[in-house]
Amino acid sequence: MITIPSFRLGQISTAVFALCFAGLGTAQTKLDPPVKPAVTGKFIGNGKSAVLKFVIVEERDPFGDENAIGLLFTEKDPSKSKKPSFDAMFGELGSALNLSMNYEGAIFGCEVAHSAHEKKEFTSLGRIKMTEFKIAGGNVTGHVSTGGELDTFGEKWEVDLIFAAPLPEKLRNAPAAPPKKAVAKDAGEDDADEPAEPKAPASPVISAHKLPIPKDATDVEFKELVKMIQFSSPQPVAAVTKEISASLKQQGWKDGAGSLEGKTNSILKREQGAANLTIMIQPAGAGSVVKFMTEGLDWSGGDDTAPSPPKKAAKEVKDAEDATEDIEADVQKQLDEALKGLPK
Repeated sequence: MITIPSFRLGQISTAVFALCFAGLGTAQTKLDPPVKPAVTGKFIGNGKSAVLKFVIVEERDPFGDENAIGLLFTEKDPSKSKKPSFDAMFGELGSALNLSMNYEGAIFGCEVAHSAHEKKEFTSLGRIKMTEFKIAGGNVTGHVSTGGELDTFGEKWEVDLIFAAPLPEKLRNAPAAPPKKAVAKDAGEDDADEPAEPKAPASPVISAHKLPIPKDATDVEFKELVKMIQFSSPQPVAAVTKEISASLKQQGWKDGAGSLEGKTNSILKREQGAANLTIMIQPAGAGSVVKFMTEGLDWSGGDDTAPSPPKKAAKEVKDAEDATEDIEADVQKQLDEALKGLPK
């Protein structure tokens, strides 16, 4: 008779236990059934309430180095729409709220479309916050609120919603995890054999004065206060749109979401690194007028290839600072008027 040593039995028992717990751990990582989309709360514009009955989760391009998703709240059912966000911002789905955020719930995009507003769609960030946000088991839940009434370009609005919705199939089946942070090594751990990863050089900040301005441009203005460039061109909208698009492509700018090109009006969205451009091209007489709204550019000085903004007296600068909100409101108004002229 062969006797099995006791320490062998102990090792076998430990292995069996480990397998059992491993099986339990695997079971816990399975996806939960998709929740039924639900949203409750209020969405008020200029004192009038809109009932947002529907909510869907959409895939978004990464924001910086973080993965992102979108939440679209609508008054009408978006299930038959091929481009829900696009249709919502053109009023096809009634009143709507379109949010973009990272996987921790930090909102970096907010588009408001309320039927009671004169401006049918505008962007507003700052006081809107996400709390109790959670992505787990293939579902998303949370609470989004402005914490009270806001005034954006003269339009009053307020939102306070609690929601639940399933992730899209693509994200449910292969959810994109947030980027991993570097793990600190224990003191004394030898890393001499591991070659140091070369640090990527920081992207140079793009100068606003190097943006492509047509040679035939007139009345060029660099409005540093609101980070905007404006000029006129004798060319029609289509020709200016084509020239600026080609020049931006040569400079390495990529197409951004939301570009709209028409015969009478064009809106170009471009991005490069952390910089973003929104370019409005509208008819003006026999030619056109162009506005560059910029984010993330260097406005510190000019160069030999582009006109520099004239130096202003202290009083003029103070007057410009006082008029900042009026300028921003005018930009939004121009954007709304441009959208009206574009085909749906």
